[in-house]
Amino acid sequence: MMTAATMVNNHGLSVDDRKQTVGRYANYRIGKLQYAYTVQVSSVARAHLALLRRGIDDGRVRWMNVGFDLYEDWPQDTLGNPALDNDPNIVTETRAIATALQMYALHQQSKSQGMAWMPEHKSTGNNTEAKQLARSERSRYSFGHACRVIDANQDGSKATPVLRRLQIMEDVPDFDGIRHQLYSLIRMMRNQDVQLDYQAFAQDLYLLQLPGWRASVFHRWARQYYTVRKAVEAKEGEEDQ
Repeated sequence: MMTAATMVNNHGLSVDDRKQTVGRYANYRIGKLQYAYTVQVSSVARAHLALLRRGIDDGRVRWMNVGFDLYEDWPQDTLGNPALDNDPNIVTETRAIATALQMYALHQQSKSQGMAWMPEHKSTGNNTEAKQLARSERSRYSFGHACRVIDANQDGSKATPVLRRLQIMEDVPDFDGIRHQLYSLIRMMRNQDVQLDYQAFAQDLYLLQLPGWRASVFHRWARQYYTVRKAVEAKEGEEDQ
């Protein structure tokens, strides 16, 4: 059985390699925008974010608006030359990164604090416990977890607006339908000041477009969404003892 780590495309890179590169590059571009907008208070960054938001409400990518932030430092050594039409992977990669950039632009709108979660660069060495703690911290900013945070009224007995959107996303047949639902969820995260790990999010957006990988993304989001309550209850139980 092929896995994300072993399935290899025609450029010699596994799906996992491409997923990791897509996530890192999206996070790099978003990190630059976030620093310029929130720290440097750059009018140029504000203009870039405004351009990225155009068309997002009707589910479209306006390529001439996102082009600079998408292609300026494109990692051609790993993902290839996006100007060439002979690479079938370019479409899924560019759509994933462009969507992450657009969603971030919406998420960051009118916010002075950074809405993209960025990990602190601490040296963990080979310490297994430290690495586990780092993974645990990162999971708190995953898409599924963020959806549960904005869904405070969820007790497992009802379909809340957040859960309904997630269910619709899982049922829609194409990526454009998913993008349309993401718009509403990211806007809710912005309204409640909930941060998101855009590196992991961009990786998910990439996998959602690949035949055979879509179900694994929704399964992961479901685990992140539904296990939050148990973790909170366990912590509360420890405090009561």
